[in-house]
Amino acid sequence: MKTFRAISFPSLVLGALGFLVACGSELPVKELADAKTAITRAKEAGAERYASGEFEEARKSLLTAHEKASNEDLGETKKSAEYAKSKAYDALEKSYPQLTEESKRSATTAIDEADEAYASQLAAEPYNNAVELKKEGDTLRDNADRTLESYPKESNDDAKLKTRLAAFDQYEQSNKKYLESKKSASDAKVLALSQKQQLIDSLADIEKNLDDADRYAGGQDPEVAQTRERLNAAKAKIDEGKIKEGYSEVDDIRKKSAELVAKNIQAYALKKKAEAKESIGKAKDKLSSIDGSKLKSSKDLQTSYQRADENLKAADESLASAEDLYSSEKYEDSIGRSEEAIRLSRIVVDQSDDIAERLRSGSSVAGRKGNADDSTSSTRKGEDTTSSSSDELPEGWKKYVVRKKVPADCLWRIAAYKQHYGTSKLWRRIYEANKGRIRNPNLIYPKQVLLIPPAKGSTKYDPKKAPKKQTGSDKVEASTPEEKKEEKPPASTSESEPEEEEPSNPAPSTENEQPSDSGEQESDEEAR
Repeated sequence: MKTFRAISFPSLVLGALGFLVACGSELPVKELADAKTAITRAKEAGAERYASGEFEEARKSLLTAHEKASNEDLGETKKSAEYAKSKAYDALEKSYPQLTEESKRSATTAIDEADEAYASQLAAEPYNNAVELKKEGDTLRDNADRTLESYPKESNDDAKLKTRLAAFDQYEQSNKKYLESKKSASDAKVLALSQKQQLIDSLADIEKNLDDADRYAGGQDPEVAQTRERLNAAKAKIDEGKIKEGYSEVDDIRKKSAELVAKNIQAYALKKKAEAKESIGKAKDKLSSIDGSKLKSSKDLQTSYQRADENLKAADESLASAEDLYSSEKYEDSIGRSEEAIRLSRIVVDQSDDIAERLRSGSSVAGRKGNADDSTSSTRKGEDTTSSSSDELPEGWKKYVVRKKVPADCLWRIAAYKQHYGTSKLWRRIYEANKGRIRNPNLIYPKQVLLIPPAKGSTKYDPKKAPKKQTGSDKVEASTPEEKKEEKPPASTSESEPEEEEPSNPAPSTENEQPSDSGEQESDEEAR
């Protein structure tokens, strides 16, 4: 028996065929081949697992048929071959429903995993294809079940066999659809997971809402911290591949973050209005403390007082605007106007202190305190306040002469000019580069020469880095034609003390404060 099993089926059939043909007998080749095909198909359908008894019996019957053929017992050969095929069909009938059911479960699991990875949105094409293939597999399997149930009712054996084989074909096609569905779903999952980092990055709007809500609440709202924890947990789920579950929570978190901003911004806007009102009150007290009768002797002092009073009125107008915007529930705009009112009122305080100091020192000159060497003083027209070594500027640095015009220059306007930074937010870079020339960033003076550092890098001026000596035409930015008309030549070329000018409009008093919209528009027009 062991020797017989080592002989392949084709060799056995050919050998027997040659022997029997030579003897004038006929070998049941078709029956043997059909049995072999049925057993092979049963093995591919998983009969060794699902119908081991039937499959083993079919295999043994085929071996018996081979033995009978070698013994020239052709009748028993045919009978054993037909029985082997019959048992193989029994194994198929038992195996196919289980095989397709297992394949269906695998496809369903793969689709569920892809759905968990949010493939329905992130990998729609392969995901939808997987779903459709599974539906086709379900249809074929249902048809196969009905066909298999109906074959015993056929009128004759040939019809029964034909119907039975049709059911097997339907099961096989169904199983193929399930396998294709599983592969497509797996591909969809991989594609969806490859985009999870992009999804995490897309949550920046929620992060911003929470940051704003926390800022407006001064870090005192526990709901903000709780919502941030929920967001971090959702991110972790997305990172683990549970994208759909994480995103379902993200939608709720996004709504909550918007609610927190709306709640806290209203309270913050109310707080900023109160701060603006208090700041304006202090500015009014400061300005009203100046004895107006002492200003009559100096036109410069009167002009300084007038400018401070104008800034105070502008602060009142900004506060009134903040009130109106708050009533209209435009809280962000209201906050901006309140901050503008605070900025202007602080400028008034600085201007009032400067006027008071000049009155005490007996000097009518703005910012001089009676000291001819004060670094904040203005210079005669065109005179450079920098040291001689600053004639050579490092790459990217410029010089700028403060202009006397309407509206007057201030640090944030100078920063906003397109030839400088194009944004008022970088005004502090100018202040840092000119600390030796500017005592108070809120008070600069016409004809004062300022260094303008590059938008990036150090603000510390280092003349050693200057690549070349600049000519008079490029070391100081040219004034406009209108400004040239306003300027008057010095009375003489002597080294006598130049006439002093009133300070230009000041810069914001804190780094985070921004200029008003009108100021930025004006500066853009001037730059053009």
